[in-house]
Amino acid sequence: MTSIMNKNNLCRRFVGIFFICIFISGCSRTTIIDDVKIIQSLGYDLENNKIKGTASYPVYVESMQESHPRKLFTSESNTTTGVYTSFSNQTAHRIDMSQLGSVFFSENFAKNGISDLIGNLNSDPNISSNSTLIISSKSASDLLEESMNYPPYFLSSVLDQSMRNGNIPLSNLHTVSYQYYSEGQDMYIPKMDINEKGLFVSEGVGVFKDEKLALSLNNKESLMLKILVDKLGFNSTYEFTTSDNKQLLIKIVSNNKNSHVQINNSEVTYKFKLKVYLKEQASKLSVANINNKLTKEIETNIRTELTNLLEKLKKENVDPVGVGELFRGAQRDWKRYEFYERVYPNIKFNIKANVNIVNTGAAK
Repeated sequence: MTSIMNKNNLCRRFVGIFFICIFISGCSRTTIIDDVKIIQSLGYDLENNKIKGTASYPVYVESMQESHPRKLFTSESNTTTGVYTSFSNQTAHRIDMSQLGSVFFSENFAKNGISDLIGNLNSDPNISSNSTLIISSKSASDLLEESMNYPPYFLSSVLDQSMRNGNIPLSNLHTVSYQYYSEGQDMYIPKMDINEKGLFVSEGVGVFKDEKLALSLNNKESLMLKILVDKLGFNSTYEFTTSDNKQLLIKIVSNNKNSHVQINNSEVTYKFKLKVYLKEQASKLSVANINNKLTKEIETNIRTELTNLLEKLKKENVDPVGVGELFRGAQRDWKRYEFYERVYPNIKFNIKANVNIVNTGAAK
């Protein structure tokens, strides 16, 4: 009798699960690819006191053997929202932003302020927080037009490679939004340009004060910023000249960072444990030099570069590292205006770098 009851209960469960699956599948929404314009990249420029918008989208063809070309929307408006509305007026289909990979804006646009743009991007639930914001050294429209010769999402892939295997700090809409709304940190956004050979290259990062671009950092300074702010994703290269005029290229493969604040003395101490490979001229160096003299030189060089960057940022009164956040976490009555006007210009930075050379020659 008990066995029959258990079988009946099991059947009821299976029937219940079956009807739930049917109900869920009936509630799912389907999108016909021909009925939407899927925006893959956005661009914003400031021209003649108006915002010029550019957006790339694919054009789907019936044959799977044919390539899928891409086209550009262009528009002008007084606001970033108006640009988007103008895109909608240029097509009979719905515009879909769920596949947006990158958002470009020119330096002029960035210097004028990007608060409206960040607000609009965050207000659209279809836009992924993994979308990348990029400052274009040339106009954003030129960059997007040039990208038509490459596969979709090529530009965001170039930048992603530079962040994960290069010297650019990790950045996306999520991190930029956190920095923008944070009281004790300023935004930093990667920069991109087209070199003389027509290749897309990462060109350091731009640092903002509030919503406006205030300072640009070159690739070496960007690496120092990466060491200061990133915890994961290290596979960066660093080139310098030793005391005996040898050119060395090292690869930083890990970084264990610890920071400490002394409120009374307005002092910030950063401690780094860096694991590196030697890439160039390693075969000409003796084991004793690698273990002693060279290690100390690398430590001194990195410590000097980090200190120089922190002093430069302090002089320009920008804080992409988040020094203000360290003090805000240690002080109950911390106030943003008072900190950056009185405390930040007088902060002393103490850098301690410990380097461990784990291999020589080519990194595996």
